[in-house]
Parts: sequence; C-alpha cells; structure tokens
Amino acid sequence: MISPLDTYLGWEKPEHNPGCKRPSWEIGFRMEEDKFRYRGYGEERPQHKCPDESCEHGNTFKKMVVRIVCKSCGAAHMLTGESTRDTRISTTSAEVLGYGLAPRRVAGLLLWPGHPWLELEELRSDEPHDFVVTRTGVEEVTEDTAVGQITQSRGDRGGIVWTALAVPDPEGQYGYGQRIRWAHANDGRGRGGSPLRSVGSAARWIGARLAEQPAKAVSA
Repeated sequence: MISPLDTYLGWEKPEHNPGCKRPSWEIGFRMEEDKFRYRGYGEERPQHKCPDESCEHGNTFKKMVVRIVCKSCGAAHMLTGESTRDTRISTTSAEVLGYGLAPRRVAGLLLWPGHPWLELEELRSDEPHDFVVTRTGVEEVTEDTAVGQITQSRGDRGGIVWTALAVPDPEGQYGYGQRIRWAHANDGRGRGGSPLRSVGSAARWIGARLAEQPAKAVSA
C-alpha cells in the first residue's frame, strides 16, 4: 500500500531532446539471463557467499532491461535492474494502480484516485480509493497543484470515516515525513472539524479551509 501522494509525486519522466517536433515514446523490455555482476578492471569476479540456503542470488543474475526511444528527436533511455520476485514485470490496470483513472469533480475540487486498499480487508469499503485533491482546471498532480489529501480510516465504532489534510505549508504540523506538509487536518471523527463520513464531506471540508486562505492574507 502506498499513500495517495506517492501515487503521483516522486516519479521522474524521460525527457525529449530540445526541439522535438513529434514527441512520442516507443517502449520495449526484455530479460537477459546469466549476467555476471559488475567488477572493476583487473578485479576478480565477486563470489556469492549468502548464508541463506534458499537465496535466489548467485554469481550471475537475471537482468531486466527497459528501452525508451523517441524516433523523432533521437532521445533514448535505458533502465536496468535485477529481476527477482520483488522486481518482476507484471501487467495490471489503472483500476489496480489508481494512477491513470480520471479525476472526479467533487465540491468544486478535483479528486485524483490513489492506490486502492485492495489487500486490506479490514479497511475494505464501497470506495476503494484514497485521493489527492487539486483545484479544478489542473491537468496533473504536482507538489505545486496539490491542495489536500483524503484517506480512509475507522471511526470509534468501526465504521468508515475519511481523514482530510488541507493547505500545503512547509512549516505545517501535519503530514510530517510525507512529501507535503499541511496546515490543517481532520481525523474524520470530530477532531479538526465535524466528522467526515463521506468523500464529499471531506472534499467540502478541504474546500472550506482553502476558502479561508484569502481572508487571512488580507488581514495580514
């Protein structure tokens, strides 16, 4: 499970060469068996000495290679890694990732679905997604466009409630350790505002906190 912010932030994009007239990527991947591990010039090949009898490593490894090429500008990127049970190539869908699904317009804001709670039965609900929140008119979630976050939680009696974070603030006391810190928080149970029993109520709470910002700026 990853946070809704991690669904959108922290990802690097391959870049085209300057002046590319028809930017488009052709993407392919392959597996290369029995590749020797890197060694410096004149050095002996490293010997595998893992004490774990069931370890899948060895003196050679399976190499995973991803090639990304633009035939218009000639930009080419090669991504390599070791293929293991933890780094396998898998085929899935946007429904499983959250990323790639269209944002929803709720309470005058855009809600961008995060990674669903598919593996956590205790938090399963009719709404499987958490959300990153932006204002309308935004085409992409970035650190500059995100204005809030909505996540699932449990109320005091075990029912689904929604926690909300609003108004990015580098010195904010909420979201410490996350990619963005926030000025306001509501735990969905009544601490930080009224209880949030739906995604819509969480979005409205974030909208109200955003609406307070211009008034504070004027009073200052």
